[in-house]
Amino acid sequence: MVEEFKLELSKNSNVYGASAIYYHLMKRLTYFILTGLILSSCSNKQEGTALKEDISPLWKPIERISKSHLRGLHMANDSVAWASGTNGTVLITSHGNSWKDVSIKDAESLDFRDIHAFDDKNALVMNSGNGLSIYRTSDGGSNWTLVFHEADSNLFFDGMDFAEGGIGYAYGDPIDGRMALIESIDFGKHWNWINEKFRPVLDSAEASYAASGSGIKVMDDQLWIATSGGKKSHVYNRLREFSQLIPNETPLFSEAGAGIFSLAFWNMNEGVIVGGSYIDSTDASSNCAITNDGGKTWELITENNPRGYRSCVASKADGSLLLAVGRTGSDYSINKGKTWVANGDEGYYSCAIKNRSGWAVGRNGKMAKLILQ
Repeated sequence: MVEEFKLELSKNSNVYGASAIYYHLMKRLTYFILTGLILSSCSNKQEGTALKEDISPLWKPIERISKSHLRGLHMANDSVAWASGTNGTVLITSHGNSWKDVSIKDAESLDFRDIHAFDDKNALVMNSGNGLSIYRTSDGGSNWTLVFHEADSNLFFDGMDFAEGGIGYAYGDPIDGRMALIESIDFGKHWNWINEKFRPVLDSAEASYAASGSGIKVMDDQLWIATSGGKKSHVYNRLREFSQLIPNETPLFSEAGAGIFSLAFWNMNEGVIVGGSYIDSTDASSNCAITNDGGKTWELITENNPRGYRSCVASKADGSLLLAVGRTGSDYSINKGKTWVANGDEGYYSCAIKNRSGWAVGRNGKMAKLILQ
């Protein structure tokens, strides 16, 4: 810029003299000031968008089409969601508004506590209690096929999840002291038991909760499973190639009816666990913790945490919005679980969220749509 000023002085000093010099200097100065102001304005607008903190997610109840208790909930995308519950109930919405009943014939005795949807045609549903039955549909729920069945009444499975590539796991309370765990590598069309030596031995009274089917997360080759009820609450994790599940102690208080009820991860390092006491739903003393190292260590949230027992937590794909629901209401976080804000006193069992929409389900067919304001 200095050389440009020298050149203009050389060209014009004989013609214009001091006035010309002053004119050109002011012209240049005005240009740079205006440019700086424009860039600053754009930067401030971008920062304002990035740092926006006035998100206010609200629940909008919808008309119930079922009287069953709904605990299973999964969203395939912003338009497609599936829900499941007692009396063999399965529901679907494919356009984000009204729901349709696609319950499984002759499964009225089963409590479907978890469901996983791949799209509006393909989904899996799993029962909890009195053995294990996993059904699969490939036509939007018009027809269902029993793809896995164990009649052992001692089996109580708690949840299932899948990675995008089709690898999935379903887990349950211990059998002969070891975690019950089965695997599918083809989007749930076939299942096999994990070799006993790779199923961890759990402490006395240690098991899992099937409150929302969300105590398990599968992402790429990583698997996380929450356990509680014993002396400590744990999040087990493993990379598929290493086979063995490793227990990681968490700070959530653990005893019968208390501990971790749900977990969510949005990348390989960052995640959150929620829970508390099922017996005392208003107790908020030990109900949320976050991790930044893939679940190896956990930080207990003791201030501005969820307001009581929470049975489910859900996350946007990037962790920019978290939801937690339970008997005493719901809360949300926009800073990856560090602080939480109340957004309703209505109780729900399960919640789910995608990029632009979300759902919650609960007792006696209760359903609500998330409105992002």
